[in-house]
Amino acid sequence: MDAETQSSGIGLSLDGQGPLFKQIERAVRSEILSGRWPSGHRVPSEHSLMEAFSTTRATVSKALSKLTEAGLLERRRRHGTRVASTTESHAVLGFLDVRKDIESKGRTYSYKVLRKRQVVAGAQTSSWLAVEVGTPILILTAAHCGFGKPEVLEERYISLQAAPEASMTDFEKEMPNTWLLARLPCTRLRHTIRSEAATASQAKQLGIAERSPLLVSLRQTWADEMPVTWVKLSYPGAQNEFVGEFNPLEPLSA
Repeated sequence: MDAETQSSGIGLSLDGQGPLFKQIERAVRSEILSGRWPSGHRVPSEHSLMEAFSTTRATVSKALSKLTEAGLLERRRRHGTRVASTTESHAVLGFLDVRKDIESKGRTYSYKVLRKRQVVAGAQTSSWLAVEVGTPILILTAAHCGFGKPEVLEERYISLQAAPEASMTDFEKEMPNTWLLARLPCTRLRHTIRSEAATASQAKQLGIAERSPLLVSLRQTWADEMPVTWVKLSYPGAQNEFVGEFNPLEPLSA
């Protein structure tokens, strides 16, 4: 099977790495945690997955069982398999869709990589990314733009131990968050929101006064207990707000 296999009837991409049941598990997990498969979404049947990937029922069942044990799926006899209702909070509270936010204001979105460099983790960076000192990491500095003007600044560290191909990837063609989720679906996430004062450099890029308040999102993710990325998003505080809504009795739809 090719390194990247696309099921035409089901729309799942496999990464070609490791046992097939693991590839199916990662592909389904990615759809759920990215929000593309919302709470209550019906997962393709075992038979459909068997045909799509030319495999056995045991392989498919093993992949879905792992996701059920993780609380991402609900499997009911005669009713099929659906995305568990509790996963909706991941999409609402875990990931901020900067592109969607900028485009919702009627502005044309673009993503600009301002700086890209490879280093080895020191004491501070290893703490942020939760990796060992000496681990190779990729540091990206980027801007999320509306009509070409920076609206959100991004600083991102990627563990090259987890994603070695990241060093050769053009992230202006495929944004790092999308790229990483397709290859290393998030199994654990830590999200912190805080305020900071804009530095002179940040103020110049965002077109605000120095020491203006910034609304800052700090996010750290893992894949199967392996640290993957640490990202800091800085928004002008006077122009932005974060809103998350989740009702366990009436889960939100996508």
